[in-house]
Amino acid sequence: MQPIPQLSFQEVKTRRVFEEICEQIRKRLASGVLKPGDKLPAERDLAVEFQVSRPAVREALRTLEISGVVSLQKGVKGGAFIRDGNPALLTQSLQDLMILGRVSLAGLAEARRLINGMVIELACERATEEDFAAIEQNMAEIEKSEDLLQRADEGVRFFGLIARATRNEVLAMLVDSLSDIIRYVIDRTGRKARPELVPVRRRILKAMRARDAKAAAKGMDEYLTIVQEGMDAVPTAEPAPAPRKTR
Repeated sequence: MQPIPQLSFQEVKTRRVFEEICEQIRKRLASGVLKPGDKLPAERDLAVEFQVSRPAVREALRTLEISGVVSLQKGVKGGAFIRDGNPALLTQSLQDLMILGRVSLAGLAEARRLINGMVIELACERATEEDFAAIEQNMAEIEKSEDLLQRADEGVRFFGLIARATRNEVLAMLVDSLSDIIRYVIDRTGRKARPELVPVRRRILKAMRARDAKAAAKGMDEYLTIVQEGMDAVPTAEPAPAPRKTR
C-alpha cells in the first residue's frame, strides 16, 4: 500500500459537522489525493486534524460506509479504507426508493425500455465478434436450462452482455441495476417460463451481427414488452434481497 500524501483537511465550522467531514473526504477522492485501497488516518488523528470530536468523525465514517465510500475494518490492521466502486449500491438505492414509494415501477420500466433502446443501437455499432460469441453462448445456456432461477440469472446477463458491448461502463451499470430490480419484481409477482423469448433473442443477435440497429432496437422493445407483462403490482415494503453480483 502506497503511503498517503498530506491530506490537509480544514477545520470544520458547520452545524452538521459530520456532513462537512464527509464532503472534505469526497473532495480528496475527486481530486485523486485519496484512491481506492488507501487507509484513512486513525479516528483520533482525524478528530485532531478536523478539530472536531471523535463521535463526529465516527458518524462521518459510518455515513461514508453506508454510502459505499469506505470500508470499516476491525482488528490490529483495521481502520477506514477507501473502497473500490460498487455498482450494486446503485441497484439497492433504486430498489429501496421503489419499495418506499419514491419511484414507481412504471417509471423504472420506462427508463429500462429507453436505456436499453439506446444501448442496443450503440452495441450494434461497437460490438466485436467476441461480444457476439458471448451473447450466443449465453442464449444457449438459457435455452438448455430447465431451472427457472438459472434462466433468470442468464436472462439478466443477456442484457449485461449487450450493455458491455457498448464499451460504456455507465450504461452497463444502469442496465445491470434496472435488470436486477425488474428481476426482483418478477420474482415477487410470479415467475414463469417464457419460451416465446427464444426467437426474439435470436432475432436481436442476428440484427446486431448485421449492424442493423433499427431491427435490433425493435427486437429489444418486443423482448421487454413480453418480460414486463404482469408486473402491475408494486412490491410491498418488506426487506429486499441483496442485489445480484455482476459477472
